Amino acid sequence: MKKIFIHKIQVLAVIVLTMAWTMNACTKEDMKDGSPDIKPGNPQLENITPASGAPGTLLTLKGSGLGDMRSIIFDKNSAPSLFQSTLNTETAILFRVPDTATRGTQNIVLTNSQGKSLTIPFEVIPLALVNNAFPAEFESGSTIKLTGNNFDLVTKVVLEGTTEEATIISQSLNEMVIRMPASETEKAKLVLTTSGGDKATDIVFVNVDKATQIFTNDFVNPAQSWSWGGTYSASADDFVTGGKSLKAAYDPAGTWGGLQIGMGSELPLPAGTKYFTFWVKGADVEKKVKLEMKGNNWALTAPAKTLTIPAGKWTYFKEETATLIPGMNSISVILFQINDEGKTLYFDNIMFIK
Repeated sequence: MKKIFIHKIQVLAVIVLTMAWTMNACTKEDMKDGSPDIKPGNPQLENITPASGAPGTLLTLKGSGLGDMRSIIFDKNSAPSLFQSTLNTETAILFRVPDTATRGTQNIVLTNSQGKSLTIPFEVIPLALVNNAFPAEFESGSTIKLTGNNFDLVTKVVLEGTTEEATIISQSLNEMVIRMPASETEKAKLVLTTSGGDKATDIVFVNVDKATQIFTNDFVNPAQSWSWGGTYSASADDFVTGGKSLKAAYDPAGTWGGLQIGMGSELPLPAGTKYFTFWVKGADVEKKVKLEMKGNNWALTAPAKTLTIPAGKWTYFKEETATLIPGMNSISVILFQINDEGKTLYFDNIMFIK
C-alpha cells in the first residue's frame, strides 16, 4: 500500500508540474500580439518585388534582420502601409502600397522595435482616385465633374462592362470634367485609365435615359402638374442635367402649397423598380417638405414622409419604393407639399430606378 501511495504522489506531482508549465506557456502566449517570436535585427535588403507599383499593389520584401518591424512609411507624404505582423519573418515581409501614397519616386522606410530602419527606393505609379462626382447621374451628352487625385494622367474613361467611352473635356491633378456617351446600360461605375492601370469608381452612375422618368427637362407623359399655391414650370435658371429643372415657386404669402404631379393615366412601374430618386435645390433657408405618393389607382399608401431641404445647394434623395408605396406596382400621384410659407425650390431628374 505504501508503494502505491508514493506512486500516486509522484504521478500527481507530474500532473501539477505539467499544468503549471502549460499555464505559464499560455500566459506568455496571451501576452503576445500573434506575431512570430522573432527578435529585431539589423535590417538589410536583398530585393523588393515589384520595384514599382500602383496603390494597392502587394509587395514582397526579402532580406535579413527583418524581425519585429513596427512601421512601414512611404516618405513622400508620410503615408503609412498597413501590414500584418503575423506575415513577417526574419527574411521576408508582405505589405501593400497604401492608397494614400503620393505618386512618383520616393523611399519606403521600415522601422523595427529598436528604432533601426531600412530605406528602400520605390516608385509609386498613380491610379486615378475619384472621391466625389456631381452628378452621379447622366444622360447622353451630359457632363459630370469628378474630384479626387491624379486626373491629369487619365487617358480614357469608360462605363464599366462596356466599350462606351466618355469624352474628357478638362482635367487637372484634382479635378476632371467629362461628357457622357449614349448608353444602353441602366447604371454603371466609371473605369479611369492611367499609366498605373485601370481604376473603377466606388460610385455607381445612373443612366437617366433608361430610368422611368417623371420630370427631366419637362414632365414626361403621362406626368403633368396638378399643383396649387404657387407656380410650377420648367426653367433654365438652374439644373442638374439636361438644361432645365422644375421651378417650384411656392406662394410666399400662402402656406401649404403643393407641387402635385398627377398621372393623366396610371403609370406602371417596371418589374424590379426599387427607388424613387430626385434632386432638390434649396432656397435661402432650410425648408421642410412632405412627400406623399399614391399608387394602384389612388389606393392608400404609407404616411407622408417629411424631408429636410438644405439651403442653397442641390441635394440628392433616394427613397425606397417599398417604403413609400408598399405593395404598389403603379403610380397615380406624387405630392411635394411645403409645410409653411412658400419659398422657391428647384427639382430635377424626378424618376424611378431599379
